[in-house]
Amino acid sequence: MNFERGSKNNPTGNLIAYCHVQGENPIAPGGKLIASNVVVSFLKLGENFPVVTFPPIALSSKEELLQILTHTIDLYDVVQLPEFRLPSGKDEGNAYIQERMEQFNSLVMRYVEFCKAKEVKDKKSGVTPVSDEPLETLANLSIEFRNSSGIAREATKLKMDRLVNLFQSNYPQFDIENFRKALQFPGQLGDELIGLYIQKFHAIRSENYEGASDIKRKILAIEDTVF
Repeated sequence: MNFERGSKNNPTGNLIAYCHVQGENPIAPGGKLIASNVVVSFLKLGENFPVVTFPPIALSSKEELLQILTHTIDLYDVVQLPEFRLPSGKDEGNAYIQERMEQFNSLVMRYVEFCKAKEVKDKKSGVTPVSDEPLETLANLSIEFRNSSGIAREATKLKMDRLVNLFQSNYPQFDIENFRKALQFPGQLGDELIGLYIQKFHAIRSENYEGASDIKRKILAIEDTVF
């Protein structure tokens, strides 16, 4: 299962599955994407997790799906399915659609199993409450951005851009533009750089300017090697 956002270890219970279409779209002529929403409720009935699979829809473009996801990306897991190519023959086409439906049903069953496993894990460890503190929001969204891909990454980037613009207006003491640049640096060193920026912002906010200065030196040492 190719997660563009989210993971099998920590599913939200709210999945968007989509695929690109080459050739005829059986749902709507001209549609370049097919997408479906799967919702798994953690309010289980006995040992069963209620599941709602909404009918697939056709979208005209990748941009249309991106527009839908941009404002609500944090609510969803996003999975890209293999490309849809409908054969030209009627019998072959029907067989292909049946095969794709079986593959999709298998994906739904696997996703439900991920949700079940999460519920067991949460019972054992306890659930950590989500903080609405601005710097925690920035840190969490930066992790989401760096761990996502495809359309989910693009939607998260748009949300990140709005948050960065908000920080520029409300927290001018933070060098948020350099933080934005650091988001693009790949790998473990990039993760370390993002973490240092968040630590520095916390230090500045608590008026620990000596600590902020020490962290800034660490940031510059990394940036000198990569930029």
